[in-house]
Amino acid sequence: MKKADFSQNILEVCLISPFPPPFGGMAIQAEKVADLLREQGCDVVEVRTNASNGHDHVFSRVPGVRSIINLVRFLRDLDGALRKTDVVYFLTGFFNFYFWVTFPALVLIYVRRKPVVLSARGGDAARFFRRYGKLVGPVLRRADKITTPSGFLRDVFRDAFALEAQVIPNIADLEQFVFCRRTQFRPRFLVTRNLEHIYGIDTVLRAFALVRDKHAQATLDIAGGGSLRAPLEQLTTALDIADAVTFHGPVNHEQIQRLYGQCDIYVNASRVDNLPGSLLEAFASGLPVVSTRAGGIPYMVEEGVTGLLVDVDDYQALADQILRLLDNPALGASLADAAYAESQKYARKNVAPQLVGLLAKHARM
Repeated sequence: MKKADFSQNILEVCLISPFPPPFGGMAIQAEKVADLLREQGCDVVEVRTNASNGHDHVFSRVPGVRSIINLVRFLRDLDGALRKTDVVYFLTGFFNFYFWVTFPALVLIYVRRKPVVLSARGGDAARFFRRYGKLVGPVLRRADKITTPSGFLRDVFRDAFALEAQVIPNIADLEQFVFCRRTQFRPRFLVTRNLEHIYGIDTVLRAFALVRDKHAQATLDIAGGGSLRAPLEQLTTALDIADAVTFHGPVNHEQIQRLYGQCDIYVNASRVDNLPGSLLEAFASGLPVVSTRAGGIPYMVEEGVTGLLVDVDDYQALADQILRLLDNPALGASLADAAYAESQKYARKNVAPQLVGLLAKHARM
């Protein structure tokens, strides 16, 4: 990948984000951003918004106290990073993340007069802005630039604040995934979302139960951790599908690639979403996608072209579309081919000049 030219100056970037562990979507994306910037010749100082396992405190198990301790630690680390960097790239979310992390960090950044590019992420931004727009709008407007990974979130900022955010796609490490063109599709299904309400794993299970009524050999692999594992396992028992469903828990990159290779159809039933990287991984691996049309998903999955979409919580429609793919392998192959072509816009080589160019433009060197 060709490196950017900073006219012999080294661009020093303060990168603020959650970082693994745990392996959440924003944390994984932050790792990819850090690697990309370093590949491009930038110096990167990472500032972790989530507490690392190596910094336990005697009071860290008390929820309110833990939040205050983490905030103080985070602001201390951020202040040190701001003193030796040219520009801030801040991966941020909404609701609690905004009030406990983004707002105090932005205040400090503005006090230190550092340019900041705010990378806003999360499928529930519209609801957040409806509730708190008058409070957060003036703070967000002071950012030097706002970016989003999708046209969906760009439109939310435009509608809420008349702010023109720039779309910079998430980085998909396409070279880590092997595209396998399937001409037949076995009833082997994959989900790689955390076990939380917003990701609708219960909807997937109900749809899978309907599919299994027609395909007794069907299997479902679920990769991801979360607070709902126990009730979801109980649901598999109630639906009489426990013997066909495997909960893998959190998995590393090597494991996830193996699962994409072993399964044939990717299923997603999120209730709230922006631009899920898991769908890009499925695109890159050759798995046709059946998904709900939550949030920004229709901006990345074109109905009938790069995937099949159904309404949120409609497990009957989800099952019907899965069965449609099993009955029509030519459709599955066509969707997978088009999705793979779509995924190329998220390749590192295509994201790099957009991101580095933006940061260099706003840096004060």
